[in-house]
Amino acid sequence: MEQRVVHLALGNMEGEVAMKFKGNERGQSVLLFAILMPIMSLFLLGILDYMVTNARVMEAVAAADLAAHAGAQEITVLPDGTITATTAGNGIAAAYFNSQRPGSAQLTSVSCGRHQGRPACYVTAQVQSAGYLFPARWVTVRAIGYLAHGVTREDQ
Repeated sequence: MEQRVVHLALGNMEGEVAMKFKGNERGQSVLLFAILMPIMSLFLLGILDYMVTNARVMEAVAAADLAAHAGAQEITVLPDGTITATTAGNGIAAAYFNSQRPGSAQLTSVSCGRHQGRPACYVTAQVQSAGYLFPARWVTVRAIGYLAHGVTREDQ
């Protein structure tokens, strides 16, 4: 069976209806753009805020990790297993962090000695978030560096 489509032309009615729809679509496009543009701008600003904050935190984590390992090298473990730490380890860890830290980070505390039963150095720092979309806040970063068995600064 063959189907036939019958097209009835009623004067210029099709052209007039098309012109009416075209006029209405222009207003719809402007309204849609006016609604979506601020929403998309906020979305992109939020992504930028997150990315910059994440980059700052990762830089601070790297600096804190290196500082913790440098401070841990100053810990002495005696043959009987006694862990002795001097303030030199704290000073070296602080100096390492401050020489490598990003501008948005600050050192909070350094503690070298016995941590979790092992010789280690614990570094805590704070990083300020970007604050582009959300209010700027401080993010805490912690790193711990353990003394490797048999490795001290003199062995290097």
